Amino acid sequence: MKDLHNFVSDYTKDKKHLHLSIGIIREGDIDYYSFCNTKKKSMIPPENMLFEIGSITKVFTSILLLEMEREKLISSDDMVGKYVQNTKNDYLNKITLKNLATHTSGLPVLATNHVLSKKRSNPYSIYTEEDLIAFLSNADYTDRIGSFEYSNLGMGLLGNILCKVSGSKYDELLKKYITSPLKMNETAVMLDSEQNGRFLNGYASTGKRVPHWDLSVYEGAGGIKSSVRDLSLFVQANLNDDNLVASTLHKSHLPIWIGDLNRYFGWGEDKILDKGILWHNGATSGFNSYLAFNKELRVGVVLLSNYSFFSNSLMDYYFAQLKKWITKRELSQGTMIDSTGKKIFEAMISREKSLK
Repeated sequence: MKDLHNFVSDYTKDKKHLHLSIGIIREGDIDYYSFCNTKKKSMIPPENMLFEIGSITKVFTSILLLEMEREKLISSDDMVGKYVQNTKNDYLNKITLKNLATHTSGLPVLATNHVLSKKRSNPYSIYTEEDLIAFLSNADYTDRIGSFEYSNLGMGLLGNILCKVSGSKYDELLKKYITSPLKMNETAVMLDSEQNGRFLNGYASTGKRVPHWDLSVYEGAGGIKSSVRDLSLFVQANLNDDNLVASTLHKSHLPIWIGDLNRYFGWGEDKILDKGILWHNGATSGFNSYLAFNKELRVGVVLLSNYSFFSNSLMDYYFAQLKKWITKRELSQGTMIDSTGKKIFEAMISREKSLK
């Protein structure tokens, strides 16, 4: 893609440790591009570098639900209360697994008993299944059921339920239903020693290195690590019908009327140049990700970055101010990679439309 450098220049500017990997998908073809600001040359091909993909994980969890439903192991219309043991909370018998997958359960983004500041560097690692059950035992968001409210908690709960029903770990479900059929060999929550050697360090927008995250019971909401190669294969599978997961992927593309909105299993919906796209993004304290595709034109894009779009705390702010004072330079602002992805995708869609 000729103008790619122009599209990414604002994002890559002043990010000293940046690795940005991009996949451009056109039906049967995938092209990879990378931008690196580090002086040390890596022997790892950029398309095989591993990133935390954050909330793009939610798409995979929703597809796992649909695959298990296809095998009649579970139903998306099942009430959540059916699968939460040791609680007698009637609210859980008013919301379904479908509500969890479409962010319409009313559950908040995080549980009220989850205090992120207790372990700022790895805030999800300290939250246990016992904490989750304690929260659910008296949670009541009945008045919000049917309304859209983005919920890490809800998707984490869904992933937890799928593991309980199947008697399998999340990675085992991922491999069985998605990554093995699609030959996505570099996508998992838990990495082996070889994969860890390709797992990049993550950085806050200040340029400060931050620890990798352990999502614990939230792994279904944001625990996956992957490469631009694997996610490009995933986007390609969503554009084509010649793969083992095609029928389930197609079902995830169909809108569901819930409350007063059309929702999707895992996906977000948007429009670029009047063309409907399905997309999702992701962010952890040191990584940022974005993918999107349009089925009509059969094009898609993946962007993975080892820079976060935000600083984590006041400490990071003061660190940034000190660095600015020493270097006499304005630091790069923390911005979501989405805007860069949308610019690239708009150019792709414009080109494909002109060829039709």
